Amino acid sequence: MNLNIMIKEMKNAALLFAILFGCVSNAQQNLISWEVADPQLNRKFIELYLNKLIENDKFEQNSIQASDVIIVQMQQQDDKLSLKRLRAKNYDSGEYRRFMMDQVQKLGPEIMNTLMDRKYKWAEINRRDLSALETYSNIDNILNERSFKRARDGFWWTTSQVEVSSNESVYIRSKSTNQAFRLETGLSDLGLYRFFFGNTILGLSNDISSTYLIVPREASLKGDIEVPLDGTFGIGFKFDTHSIGGQVNYMDAGNKFKTGRVHDEAHVVLPSASGLIYWSNTFAINNFIDLSKVKFLQGLTKNVSGAQRTDEAFGSLRLKVGLTFTEFIHAKLEPGTTDTKEGRGLEIIDRLNKVDEALGFFVRSELVTDNKKAKAYAQANQSFNGFSNFSLGAEYSIKVMKFGIQIVNIPKDSGLEFLESNSNNSNTWQWYPAGKSGGRVVEPYISFYF
Repeated sequence: MNLNIMIKEMKNAALLFAILFGCVSNAQQNLISWEVADPQLNRKFIELYLNKLIENDKFEQNSIQASDVIIVQMQQQDDKLSLKRLRAKNYDSGEYRRFMMDQVQKLGPEIMNTLMDRKYKWAEINRRDLSALETYSNIDNILNERSFKRARDGFWWTTSQVEVSSNESVYIRSKSTNQAFRLETGLSDLGLYRFFFGNTILGLSNDISSTYLIVPREASLKGDIEVPLDGTFGIGFKFDTHSIGGQVNYMDAGNKFKTGRVHDEAHVVLPSASGLIYWSNTFAINNFIDLSKVKFLQGLTKNVSGAQRTDEAFGSLRLKVGLTFTEFIHAKLEPGTTDTKEGRGLEIIDRLNKVDEALGFFVRSELVTDNKKAKAYAQANQSFNGFSNFSLGAEYSIKVMKFGIQIVNIPKDSGLEFLESNSNNSNTWQWYPAGKSGGRVVEPYISFYF
């Protein structure tokens, strides 16, 4: 075969593959899937279906049982939603069984409309369920019912392949899987923000969990911050589901520290072990006036393409309430030593790890509009040991850019009190990140995504 002809054939094949792939990707993006979590509706629908098979002499071809759970998949086309697939899931055997769709269509409009309207208890599905539906990418919620996923994705998971921000964060997400590389700074859920905590998080994440390495860096003092926390190497894991989430972190105080990489070699403050567990729920945010008549807010409240906007809800509010645990260490670089290639060891002076020293409360609310253009949050952390802070932020998206602002406020007398030595004397040393009078950091940022 002539080389030019071969190249032409390869180009045509590549073009055809790209067209097919684009069609498949577009179709996948217009799908929504869920599991029916209402036992009565599951039983009623399956019984009607089995009776229809008996009526049409097709029961011998059936494998679905009355105890199975229904998984629904719908497709959006030309601003309309239509039923695409149904599967029956058996939790005992782990099997997925197919409905005969020609028989399903004969069940009548009443039960079909009940199933498709989703005005009942339902649950998100996992990737194995998606595979049973012959779908291999995560699905967004395009119905009007609230889903925790919309609010969770606004803060946990990016829908873009790449997102880079001046707030020292990077996300690189695989298009074909639910895996992503994540770079962030600080442990913000614990109230340990990047403005006063010297670390970088490098991790692999999916839409539910994240495993990461903690790498030390020199904290860049901003705003009213005077004394930062020091960082060292460690590991961490966190997860987030529709009703519960949390994280566990460990930083090794036995590592070596370079003299010039700690803020004060006589007073090294390190959160060596930390954790968080929280409950969460998601609510609809209703319009108290017809926002469609306010021109400035028309773009903000317009629903995602293809979904019908209502005046009943325009966004999702997620509330998280939980407990935190953070063991703080006060140490100094070993006296009488000099830096080796690795650095110097730590001499630990005091640990805050008792219940009344390490436990605290965590409250966070997250708001995301249905079109995902705007989001905002407010968070409060209060520990029994006296360290507390309050943070809030907002972000607005325009094409491939996001403009945001974050404010962290540290109240007066917010800090930690340590013993000056290992003995039980009364001499203490106080760590106040923003000084005894407190302070705040106000930082605007910009992100690019595509």
